[in-house]
Amino acid sequence: MHQIPSEQIKRFMSGQVRCWNNHDKAGLLALYREAAPDLLDIEYVGRAEQADGWLVIEDMYDKHNHQFRLEVVSTIINGSEAAVHHRNCIVGTTQVIESIETYRFGPGSLHVRYFLKPPQDASVSLEQFRGFAPTQPQDTP
Repeated sequence: MHQIPSEQIKRFMSGQVRCWNNHDKAGLLALYREAAPDLLDIEYVGRAEQADGWLVIEDMYDKHNHQFRLEVVSTIINGSEAAVHHRNCIVGTTQVIESIETYRFGPGSLHVRYFLKPPQDASVSLEQFRGFAPTQPQDTP
């Protein structure tokens, strides 16, 4: 199995947060192109409908970069995979969308999975975010 050097993964993980928080779209996309020249797969866990990874990353940046500042809670790198806990702080509010994200790096590919937890009392409409699965009706007794 091909192993991606941990320094390369560390550089990507810290670089994407830095580029996001500095509003550097070109830098962010360059990091993703370097990590995934052949295949970028991004999955929002719980969503039935998924989209092309490049569409997802560009759409996410264009729609939400001005709305969020990322805080890194924890990053764990094991082999060619990383798991992170990010706080997606909604600018101008005290609201935070918690995310657990997994990254699997392969030769020319990157597979990302986002697990998102909405804030308890959202003061913004969460329907605007691609990552939230539609709510399921609660079973009634």
